[in-house]
Amino acid sequence: MYLTKIIRPVVRFHPGAFMKKLQLTCLCLLLAAATFILSCQPDEQIFTSDPAVKLRFSADTVLFDTVFTDTQTITKRFIVYSDDPRAVNISSVKIEGGDVSPFAITVNGLKDRSFENFRLLGGDSMLVLVDALIDQKDEDLPFIVEDAVLFETNGNRQQVQLVAWGQDAFFFNDSILVCSSVWSGSRPYVIFNSILVDSLCTLTIEPGTSIFSHKGSSIFVKGAINAQGTPGQRISFLNDRLDEKFENAPGQWGGIFFLEGSKDNRISYTDIRNSEYGIWLGTPDKDTIPDLVLESVKIENMSRTGLITFTSDLKAVNCLVNNCAEFAVGNFAGGNYRYINCTFANFSFLFFRENPVFAVTDNLALADGSVLTGDVKLNVLNSVIWGDFNDEIILNNDGGTDFQASIAYSILKTTILDFDINHNLLNADPLFINPFGFDYHIDSLSPAINAGIFSGIESDLDGVARDSLPDLGAYEWRQDN
Repeated sequence: MYLTKIIRPVVRFHPGAFMKKLQLTCLCLLLAAATFILSCQPDEQIFTSDPAVKLRFSADTVLFDTVFTDTQTITKRFIVYSDDPRAVNISSVKIEGGDVSPFAITVNGLKDRSFENFRLLGGDSMLVLVDALIDQKDEDLPFIVEDAVLFETNGNRQQVQLVAWGQDAFFFNDSILVCSSVWSGSRPYVIFNSILVDSLCTLTIEPGTSIFSHKGSSIFVKGAINAQGTPGQRISFLNDRLDEKFENAPGQWGGIFFLEGSKDNRISYTDIRNSEYGIWLGTPDKDTIPDLVLESVKIENMSRTGLITFTSDLKAVNCLVNNCAEFAVGNFAGGNYRYINCTFANFSFLFFRENPVFAVTDNLALADGSVLTGDVKLNVLNSVIWGDFNDEIILNNDGGTDFQASIAYSILKTTILDFDINHNLLNADPLFINPFGFDYHIDSLSPAINAGIFSGIESDLDGVARDSLPDLGAYEWRQDN
């Protein structure tokens, strides 16, 4: 028998050679994977350094129109676009003026004056926010402040201009005014957290003066205000938000509040706009002398009532009260009121209204359940009370007091035929030019023309002369209305 010897090859293991082969294999796999990934990567994620690629901006200039110094501005914005299908790296975004600039920018939630390396995918965009805090310059006239946001991308330098009109102002914060204060028209007055004209003190406001109040701020008067503008230099009480969307926004400040003890107040050729209450008059006393005289005053765009009074004495001539969410005029719990050549009007343009334009009562229910009452003496002459309700006038004498009311030579929106006396015109559309645009001049075909009786009032709200047959309401019709 032959024995077969099986010879098995001897295999020797060399670790170094094995690792080299393994590394080579892994490298090949990684290269293959990278090639696969790159071949699948979308174009918009592939960065380009092509200098021909530039950014596009939604605006070439960001403008802040009238900014009070030492007061933080609103935030404005613009958008940066990359129209190229490839991604770009914005190597630098910065304010040209650097750390001393009044402007600052916010990008991706971070606020500063300089940023580096923002990646923008192809066809993508990013939002840039801009605000400013401008230092005082001790100048009466507005001054211009300029800077720019600079962008550097692939060697290109682009910019968006920043422009602001700065305005120095006199600032009051939770202040009791010095007695015999005089406010001139040289600079605006800005009020934060309200001011008080104290008892036995008078605030004199000169023609052309502008007063701006911050949200929640009011003007309280225990003493007196003497604010007498002119037809060419009207005084204005406004909100301090000056950007366009707040130009006609009601309820931006509290209003002017005349408190008990206040008297000898006079306001003429003045505009009061965009507050909660235009004028609040609560000055009960034992005489019938007007505690407040209004002449050629416009009160408009109120989130509550334009002219509200409580057991007070008031005279108003050539006044316009309009666009109020509640009453245009509310005289409550008695008082003595005389209205000559006034226009009181409300339309449901901005509000869902529930109240009439004009209400006078001899009573007022208080929060504790009690009722305040007072005698009423009301005189309305040569005026217009109008709106889009069927009944825009209410006289209420449920308090059982002495209620004397005379309304004559006036246009009234009402279904109550008792008012069809004393040459009144019921439901005759006064044909205002454009109530939606706050223009309550009358049209050439208005029934208000020459429908009044001469009362000694020589001019209208604009200062235009009235003739011997005055037109009804605050405005005398003229050819260029």
